[in-house]
Parts: sequence; C-alpha cells; structure tokens
Amino acid sequence: MYILGINPGHNSTACLLKDGKIISCVSEERFSRIKNHWGFPHKSIKYILETEKIKSSDIDYLVLGIFIGDSIMKPGHKYDSFMTNYTKKSNLKKIFGDITYGMPFLTEPILELKRQLTNFKKSSKIKKSIKEISNQIGIDENKIIYLDHHLAHAMSTCFNLPRKEKSLIFTLDGEGDYVSSTVNVYDGKTGKINRIATSEKGSSIGYLYAITTIYLGMKANQHEFKVMGLAPYAKKEKVDEVYDELKKIVWIDGLLFKSKFRLQYFDSYLRDKMRWTRFDNLAGGVQKLTEELSLKWVKNGVKKTGITNVALAGGVLMNVKVNQKISELPEVKNIFCMPSAGDESTAIGACFWGYRKYCEDNKILFQPQPIEDLYLGPAYDEEYIQKAIEKNSWNDRYKIKKINNINKELAKLLARGEIIARCSGKSEWGARALGNRSILSNASNPQTIRILNETIKDRDFWMPFTPSMLEEYFEKYAINPKKIKSPYMSLTFESTPLARKDIPAAMHPYDFTIRPQAVYKSWNPDYYEILEEYKKITGVGGILNTSFNLHGEPNVLTPEDAIHTVDNSDLKYLAMGKYLFEKK
Repeated sequence: MYILGINPGHNSTACLLKDGKIISCVSEERFSRIKNHWGFPHKSIKYILETEKIKSSDIDYLVLGIFIGDSIMKPGHKYDSFMTNYTKKSNLKKIFGDITYGMPFLTEPILELKRQLTNFKKSSKIKKSIKEISNQIGIDENKIIYLDHHLAHAMSTCFNLPRKEKSLIFTLDGEGDYVSSTVNVYDGKTGKINRIATSEKGSSIGYLYAITTIYLGMKANQHEFKVMGLAPYAKKEKVDEVYDELKKIVWIDGLLFKSKFRLQYFDSYLRDKMRWTRFDNLAGGVQKLTEELSLKWVKNGVKKTGITNVALAGGVLMNVKVNQKISELPEVKNIFCMPSAGDESTAIGACFWGYRKYCEDNKILFQPQPIEDLYLGPAYDEEYIQKAIEKNSWNDRYKIKKINNINKELAKLLARGEIIARCSGKSEWGARALGNRSILSNASNPQTIRILNETIKDRDFWMPFTPSMLEEYFEKYAINPKKIKSPYMSLTFESTPLARKDIPAAMHPYDFTIRPQAVYKSWNPDYYEILEEYKKITGVGGILNTSFNLHGEPNVLTPEDAIHTVDNSDLKYLAMGKYLFEKK
C-alpha cells in the first residue's frame, strides 16, 4: 500500500508512505538548486518512484497538502508573493493598503467579496488541477485528493503522538487555504481529528512576522529566524515599549487570533507607527508578541479541553524560542514540535491522511508508524563517488584519501580545530542539517563563529550556531526538567554551566540558549562515532553543526553539490563516505 503526499507550494516536497511508514521524503529545492522551490515536485516524485522501483499506477492515493489557484504543473521558481514584493506595489495598491489599515470598515466588504469569489472558483480549479496531475503523472483522477492545508499540518504530527490518549494539535502559519491557525483534538486510538477553532488569514501573526522581516531588510518565508536571533540583543524596556503598542492591534480571544485590521497590510502600520523604531527593538517586540500570544493560545486550549499532550505544526512554529516557552508551561505535560514544521511538512501530513482514508476504506486499523531519524533522502555509494572523482578530475585540485576508519580521522581533525564538511549517508529531510549534510567544527573555541562567518557561511554576525551532542550528554548541556527529547533541533533550551564552558560557539552568544540535536547511535552510527571519538580526545560531548551550503543556496544533496560548495568557499576538508578530500 502506497500513499504519495505532495506539497506543490512553498518549499515544494514529495513524500512516500508504505504500509503505514514514511520511507522517503525529499524537497524539490535539493534537486533544482532553487532555494524554497515553488512548483510541482517533479524531480522529487521521480526519485521516490525510481528508488522504490514502483510506477505511478502503484499509488493508492496521491494527496496534496494545499490548494494552488494557478496551473499546478507550471515550472518551478523561487518563492515570491506579495509579502516579499510589497515594496514594489503600485501606488493604487499602497493606497488601498493604507485605507485597509486605517479604515478597515471601508474595505472589508471588498475583501470579503474577493474571498467568496475565490472560494466559488476553487472547486473548478481543483478539478482542473486533478486532471492535469492525472494526465502528466499517470495516476487515476479518483485517486487524487486535495487536503485542507491546516489539516495536512495537523496530520503531520500524528506519528509521534500517544496511541491511547488524546492530544491537542496547534497549527499556526502565514496562511494556507485562507486560514492562519487551527486548534484540533486528535484521538490516538482512531486517528480522527476534530477541529475546534479556526482563525482566518486576516489575523495572521505569520503575516505580521513576515512583513516585519521584510521591513528590516530581509526575505520573508526565509529569514524570519534572523529576526528571532536578533531579538535577544534588544533592551527589555525598549522591547516592552514596542510590545505594548503591538498588542493593541492583535490579541487572543479564547482560541482565536483577532486583529484591529487585516495583518496582510501590516506594512502600513510599520510605516505609520514604527518608522523611527530601532531595528533590534522592533525585532524584540515582535518576538515577544509572538511568544505571548502563542502562550495564551495554548493555555486556553489546554484549559478548554483538559488535554495536556500538545503538538505544534506550521511555519510560525518553526520559531524555536516560541516552542521553548510553550514547552515550559506548567499546563503542558508532553510536547511534540513537528520537525521542519513549515509547508514542507504538509507532504508528510498528506501521506498520513491518505493512509487513514485507505484504512477506513478497507476497514483496517490505522497504525501510523513512528518516524525516528529524518534521513529520508538520497544516498551516494562508494561506486558513485569513485566514478565522480574520475569523471570530474577532482584529483587535480584535491588530495583524496580513502580511509577505512574515517570517523576517527574526522574526530582528530575537529579536535585540532579544523572545519570539516560532511556529505555522507542518506540526506536529511527538512530545514535543519542533522550531520549527513553538515559543516562541523570545534564548538569549544568562540572564534570558530567568526571563522565560519567570514570564510564559509557569510551569516549575519548576530546569528547563533547550534550543537550536535551525544545523547548521553543532552541532560548535561540542556536544562530539561520535563525530559523532552530533541533529536531534530526544533526547540531551544536554557544551557547549563557545563555547556557554556564546553560548547560556547554553538549557542546564542547573548542569551546562552541552545538548539541541540541529540545524536542517537541507533539512528546514525557513523555520526555518533565521530562525536564519541571526539569526546575521547577532548572530553567534550558536542560539536558545532551547521548546514552545508553557501549563503542563499539550498543545502547540498549530491557529491557534485558538495564539491561546488567547497570550491566556492574557504572550506579545506570534505568527508564523503570513506573518502577524505583536502584542498591542494
């Protein structure tokens, strides 16, 4: 039994479920080399079908995790929307935005009419899309299903929720299918989801955060994490001043987000009220507002339902500081933060929803299997690497050695202070590098941050790096009274004094929080061995781990991508399977 889940929108992704278990998940950007690729994931689907050695006719259901209004099969491109393009609006659109912000009662009827017209056309556009997919992919139209976007987000968490209990699933993003947030009760026994609250997109704090990102000179749907990283540097009293103003325009009403005006036009507010506000204070105020609203929202959900198992999904809940604050609530007993919770995860949710439908159709028990490690993409074996070395004449500019005990060699290099890129094993799915497509370095030396930024990563100076650590060192480095597992870098923790001594380069340099990856031997024995050997040499149980890419590019996928990145940076060492590359 096969279910194919697809996100054809922002960060286009394809996912394959077999007999209740996710066996493959890849984002199109890794193949196309277009960061946050928008469009149908043709190459991802091709890879999935070829790897599993199946045909499209073998798919029981193809489920899509969002409605796309335009032709769904159009070529992929960089993600763009009015949010990333709002500075180029026509004068008429700017005037309309200012009116909507200042006098929403005048424009609300127009916007409501536009929404109704869009919904009216939606059914015919879905039929057209299904026909397009059927013709091009070769899947029967009756097997193709559009799933509500936030339901796809909610279902993406089900694999790690208690089987015999109920859980509360909170979804929060910019928008998807005209909705920005939902609260859902999930029954672990049946897999049924009951939505109990829905906030429409006009009150989206995802829009508020994204437009702030643009206002500060960065890219929406890509650089929000930079705003989050900047926020701790602002002075508390200045942050509170911004927060006190922002809370007047958006608030929580029970389980709903409400706003004074449609937050798609938040740029008009910023120009009017925040023109002379300093950049770090604005970042701090928006981050505090996002945290406070999210906390109240979750508290109200737990109070209303009495359910203390909480799951978080959706792009706003990629905000690891928000997730930390929610995890610390006394009302929350257990928490699961969907790894890489943006729209790429809706392909996973679409798979599980399709699987549940298959189970209902065939009167069998719905038993979603856990996803453990996220190494769900392509791997390149020794034969491939050897042929690539010969074909591309990499020996001309690299010293290449085949080393049987390469993990020990890498540990020695790291202990010596060298920076190493690693492209080995199956690639990770999602936004966070988890060791197989990573740049690794010694986290004990704070100067590592400067070296990485100036010679390789070109990151903003205020941004923190993150640690990978042996699973047994997690409790030594992270303050974690609730024993929350953190294998996916999906939330932050307060660091311990030992962490501040051992791994200062892999934490936020101002507030000392860490976003750790606990490395399990059973999930990734090679990466674990590197850390273990490093610990034997240095006595330190963690290293710095950052994504293996050039600034603005997707993370590497192939050996060729890896060499491209090393060639165009000051990286000296590259580990690829058993091969160690060193620039001549």
